[in-house]
Amino acid sequence: MAELNSSESCLVSDPGIPTLEKAFDPVVLGGYLPEILPSEWGTIRNVRLEVLKHHRGNRCTFEIALGTTTGLHSLIGKVYATDRSDVYEAMERIRRAGFGEGQEFSIPRPHGYLPELRLLLQEKVEGIRTKEVFVEGSDRDRAATAERCARWLARFHARAPKAGPVFEISKHLATLERWSRHIAEAAEPLGEKAGRLFDRLAVAASRLSSIEMCAGHASYSYAQIILSGGLPLNGEKGHTITFDWDGYDVADPCRDVARFTVHLRRLARGRLGSIRALDTYGEVFQRTYVAARGPQGVANLTFYQAATCLQFGEYLVRRQTRELEKIEAMLDEGLRILGQAN
Repeated sequence: MAELNSSESCLVSDPGIPTLEKAFDPVVLGGYLPEILPSEWGTIRNVRLEVLKHHRGNRCTFEIALGTTTGLHSLIGKVYATDRSDVYEAMERIRRAGFGEGQEFSIPRPHGYLPELRLLLQEKVEGIRTKEVFVEGSDRDRAATAERCARWLARFHARAPKAGPVFEISKHLATLERWSRHIAEAAEPLGEKAGRLFDRLAVAASRLSSIEMCAGHASYSYAQIILSGGLPLNGEKGHTITFDWDGYDVADPCRDVARFTVHLRRLARGRLGSIRALDTYGEVFQRTYVAARGPQGVANLTFYQAATCLQFGEYLVRRQTRELEKIEAMLDEGLRILGQAN
């Protein structure tokens, strides 16, 4: 019988995710795992769990360390509040489109989905987090990493199948307006600025270029990318793996490009003291993407960048941060981006 070798304090309780307690039960989990794990892993001897990220009432991501008759093996599990078998199916489609194990550009291997637990099981990828490179790496490492991230995205946009919900600009505008109102209500001194940013976004939305939609990641950033096999310098061939497929959709490719570049600016402000500190590498990312996909991939970039700034501002409000300067910095950046476009 499987045993839990980690302390219960490592786990969490969440009534909003009905199957979480069962998924955290090593006996229950150990009973389901053999049906989807590779046979060469052998028989499970023990199970250890460690929570990695918890979005209350929505999903919980955790590592599953298995002691088996052939040694130690690890998985990443994600339990959802509602059935998300579609995420597993989307990952399988993407993998079959040329993003499988061993490819230069890939995604984690999806091992399976357990509907009884609402649990997605996937490969645990070992490697270097790109966040570490952008914060602590050399100029060469940062530039090379930005290129790799751009090439991964360009390949994904070119090859991945179009599947999932279609991103609609009208619905997005309604969401942006709601975020703007939330900022005004919860961070009153910034209400006028949030409203002004939304008004300019509404005008910019009416001028968007018509671009063929493609498969979208929806949250593409340094936070979802791992470099395996070393840093991509001097022609060294490694692997670039992108994870977190909960928001997969069909969208304007500019959206994913924009999110990556704005995420870099937010990281730069938070960890390097200046929102401009990583702009050089954001430009490398953008140039590399355009070289691979053409200028249509950035035709609507300013709109999506500014919209992402508003989204980050509202996210900070939702986190109930008292640091209004962080929220204001994102609103200012959104206004600056749209000002440059005029």
